[in-house]
Amino acid sequence: MLPSLQVGFPGTAELVILLLIFGVLLVVPLVVSVFIYRDAADRNSSHALAWAAGSFFGAFLGGFFGGVVVWVLYVVVRDEVGPGGSSGTGP
Repeated sequence: MLPSLQVGFPGTAELVILLLIFGVLLVVPLVVSVFIYRDAADRNSSHALAWAAGSFFGAFLGGFFGGVVVWVLYVVVRDEVGPGGSSGTGP
């Protein structure tokens, strides 16, 4: 048998599966962060970039639970700034 057939090569099925999992774990927080940034920018939030960065790093570094916590917090407080929300200037 050829010696090259007995040696494992990079790019085997396991590596492809790991790359797909890592890609999904990177793409989902990135897409959600973009949606949060666009929504916050449309609502004229001065903290749009901070919400986007917090949602990305919360999900990417904090795992699924960390991302869900930040995303739920954003949905709860997003109406405070923007159309129909209070802008903090008073009545």
